[in-house]
Amino acid sequence: MTFQNPLRIRTGLTLAACASLLALAACASMPQSEKTAQTPDPVLPTEQYPLRADAQTDDVNLRVNPNGLSENQRRALDRLASRASWTNGEPVSLDVVTGGSPTAVAAGRAVSAYLMGHDVSDDDLSVSSRREQPDDVISIHVTTYSSHLYGCNKTWENLSATRDNKPYKNFGCAINSNLAAQIADPRDIDSPAPTAPADAARKSVVLDKYRKGEKTSSESDDNAKGNVSEAIK
Repeated sequence: MTFQNPLRIRTGLTLAACASLLALAACASMPQSEKTAQTPDPVLPTEQYPLRADAQTDDVNLRVNPNGLSENQRRALDRLASRASWTNGEPVSLDVVTGGSPTAVAAGRAVSAYLMGHDVSDDDLSVSSRREQPDDVISIHVTTYSSHLYGCNKTWENLSATRDNKPYKNFGCAINSNLAAQIADPRDIDSPAPTAPADAARKSVVLDKYRKGEKTSSESDDNAKGNVSEAIK
C-alpha cells in the first residue's frame, strides 16, 4: 500500500484553486472590445445595400494663351458650364489645376472667373496650383456624381428558412435603390450640404415683436391671394 504526502496533496489543491481564480479574473478583466468581437451586431436589412455616391472623373486640358481665352477654349468652357450650372446642370465638381508660375496662376483664375460668370457655383469650383503641373497647361478635372442603384430581385431564396434569424438577401435593396434615385445631388450622401448663415437682424426683429406681444409673422399680401373662378362653381 502506497501513502501520499498530505502536504503535497494540499499544495496541489492550492495551486489548482489559484489557477481557477486567475482564469476567472482574466475573464472578468477582458476588454469589452474582445468580448463583443466574437458576437457581431446583427445586420439590418438596409445595411446590406448602403447608400453611396459613385464618382467618375474626366480631364479637360487647355493650353495657356498669353492673349486670353481663345474661341475654342470658350466653347469648351461653355460646355462645362452647362454641365455644372447651378440652374439646370448636373451634380458636377470642377477642379482647375495650374502650374506655379504667375502666368499659369493668372490663367487659372481667368478660367475660374469665366465659369463662375456662366452660373457655376463657387461651391462646385476649386482652383489649385501644383508643382508637377506644366506651366503652359491648365487641367480641369471634371467629376460627375451619381447615386448607386442596386440590381434587386435577381435571386430567390427560401423565405421560410428562419432558423438563423438573419435578414433575407433582397430585403432593403428596393428601399435604398428607390431612395437613391430620388436624391437630387448624390454628393449629399457623403456629406450634407452646408447650411445658410443665420439672419441675426431678422431674428432680433422677431424677438422684439414677441416681447411686445405683437404678431411675429409676415404681413399678408392681398395680391398673392387667389379665388376660384365663379364660372366653374
